[in-house]
Formats: sequence, structure tokens, C-alpha cells
Amino acid sequence: MRINRTFSIPYDLAQDLKKKHNQSETVTRALRKYLDNQGDSSIESASTRQLMAALLARNDIDETMKALLLQILTK
Repeated sequence: MRINRTFSIPYDLAQDLKKKHNQSETVTRALRKYLDNQGDSSIESASTRQLMAALLARNDIDETMKALLLQILTK
């Protein structure tokens, strides 16, 4: 059974979601993942891109490594 709900999300997030083929399924998967974890984040469940983005945000990463990560992430 399905139910429609209206929620307020940032405009840029809505634009990214609009590019997805099945927006409802994308939101459903994201919410299930969020609710299942309830704040328990695990390095094993993170994607490679998520790990690279997290490394890029750190201050203790070498500038060469940051440049490489940025190049990979912007492809």
C-alpha cells in the first residue's frame, strides 16, 4: 500500500532528485536506509564516493591527495 505525503526539501536536492528515473523509489530507499541505521554509520556501508568526499573534507589530508580526490569526484 502506498500513501502520498508532502515534505519540504532544499531546492537543489529537489533538482537532483528530479534527474532520477524513479523518484519515489529513490526517496523510499534513502528513508529506509536512514531509519534502519538510526545514526549508526558504518564504514562498511559507505560507498567509495562517500568515503572520498569525507576524506576531502578533512584538514589532515595532503594537498596532493585532496587534488586527486577532487579530480575523481568531479568526473
